[in-house]
Amino acid sequence: MNKQRSTKMNKNIIIKSIAALTILTSVTGVSTTMVEGIQQTAKAEHNVTKITNTSISPYKGILRVGAATGFVVGKNTILTNRHVVKDVQVGSTVLAHPNGENDTGGYYKVKKVIPYAGSADLAIVEVEEDSVYPKNKKFSENTEILTLASEAKANERVAIVGYPAPYKNKHHMYQSTGTVLSINGDKLVSDAFAEGGNSGSPVFNNKNEVVGVLYSGDQIGHSKKESYSVYLTPEIKKFIADNTEK
Repeated sequence: MNKQRSTKMNKNIIIKSIAALTILTSVTGVSTTMVEGIQQTAKAEHNVTKITNTSISPYKGILRVGAATGFVVGKNTILTNRHVVKDVQVGSTVLAHPNGENDTGGYYKVKKVIPYAGSADLAIVEVEEDSVYPKNKKFSENTEILTLASEAKANERVAIVGYPAPYKNKHHMYQSTGTVLSINGDKLVSDAFAEGGNSGSPVFNNKNEVVGVLYSGDQIGHSKKESYSVYLTPEIKKFIADNTEK
């Protein structure tokens, strides 16, 4: 008798748990699985989506640089953050638009690192044209030069694209969307979500033109939930042009 009651009670608990999960997903409008529900729900709350094809425009212009991100701004030339290149040296390798742990546009050797002399958290990384691995890949053929926007404005929609938490996310590219909150000098603030690994990510406008370079973001649970990027001022664009391989 006690065993029957116990079995019935356990069934009731399971039914109620499933019902509660169904209500949660219905209210949030998010379809989740039992195993990945928490992670998927968190990503949806932050307007984060995985890029499934990184070999098309504009994603093929984005790279893994160190434990963070960078993007192509000229011939064999990558723009990222100054704090990112502290762990990048001549002879290091960068990965062209990896899509998981095995699918990449090639590994390319760094031949020059040029930190920005001003206060903005920027640096240029120049790489060899020929890949280290796999052999016979060309940087110019497996990446693309991204277009820099002429300007950006408050309330404009933007997207941050890069490699957040690259080891946890197994080197998959993600995009988060939001709105420009303010632009002051060379600082652009938005409410697009960012986390560790997003440093050096391009910030795109709705034309897939780059308006900024992500360098920091409020962590999960922070009340402000803002991200901070270097705005591409004329002075910064000159730095890029002057240090792009000819």
